[in-house]
Amino acid sequence: MTQLNEAQSRYRKAFILVLLTAILAAFIAIIREYLIALLLAIIFTALLYPVYNQVLRILHGRRALSSVIVLVLAIFVIGLPLLGLLGAVAAEAVQISESVEPWLEKKLPDQHDLSRDIPEWFPFSEQLEPYKSRIIAKGGELAGNAGEFLAKSISAVTQGTINFIVKFFIMLYAMFFFLMWGPDSLTVLMRYIPLTEKDRSLLLEKGLAITKAILKSILVIGVLQGILVGLAFWVAGLKGAIFWGAIVVVLSAIPGLGAPLIWIPAVIYLALSGQTGWAIGMTLWGSIIVGSVDNILRPHIVGSEAKMPDLLILLATLGGILIFGPIGIIIGPIIAALLVTVLEIYRKVFSDLYFHSK
Repeated sequence: MTQLNEAQSRYRKAFILVLLTAILAAFIAIIREYLIALLLAIIFTALLYPVYNQVLRILHGRRALSSVIVLVLAIFVIGLPLLGLLGAVAAEAVQISESVEPWLEKKLPDQHDLSRDIPEWFPFSEQLEPYKSRIIAKGGELAGNAGEFLAKSISAVTQGTINFIVKFFIMLYAMFFFLMWGPDSLTVLMRYIPLTEKDRSLLLEKGLAITKAILKSILVIGVLQGILVGLAFWVAGLKGAIFWGAIVVVLSAIPGLGAPLIWIPAVIYLALSGQTGWAIGMTLWGSIIVGSVDNILRPHIVGSEAKMPDLLILLATLGGILIFGPIGIIIGPIIAALLVTVLEIYRKVFSDLYFHSK
């Protein structure tokens, strides 16, 4: 009789687990269009929560009113300036995409004219001479694809205005409740994870630590590097200073590699255009001034609590962008950090198997 009861109990648990999985999958499918909005709501809630606590203390615990005030402040102090900046970035992106094709039409027919612009001191200039035509063709193809990608992206944003408004409303609506009940809800949700209290805390702390580290990288280091690179582009007379500065802000999540991905190609362009002085100046500015932000400020601002291998961060960031879009810059490293944490928990839980095998 006991064995029959145990079998029935196992079947019941298995049925509930399968039913829960099916319903959860169906629910995720229903809200999949708004998952990014919800993730952004969680991220912005984490950023604004200290402000919410201050307002909540001033208003003597009135949660709903405090949440509304914080959201209104966030819209006017952060949202509107950010929309203005995005408008400027979009305008420069259009200019860049429109200027690529005329430049190619001018340069590609006369490759010998382009070769005369290459300075003699440029590394491997003699070795690259036989491959000049192929390099120019590939460079033109890459530039054309980049311009087409920018134009299509901006067009997609313009056409999806209504969809953007809906998702923005969902994000704000979710933030309203997350600010009021976020920590309590998180505590309840964590109880459903079948781990020890210590392992649950480790999983949560690691995820929060890497999220804070990435946000600090973007909001502090990224903004500073973006301003420095954008200023250098503007002084050197390169088009799209605001646009490329914004790209640096996004890429700053990749330690040591984000900003150079933008200013090194600019150095090469200046050198190939015969602007040797500007190329040298950009090199010094990028390697010394911009690089010092990464080498000196990042360890103090980000800290070592969320330290992960740079290669893992790079792969997770690039993979996150490919799968989730721009928000993947944050989601990718968070998933990587959670993977590392789960592997640590796995090693502890199954340590007896490893010791037994030895």
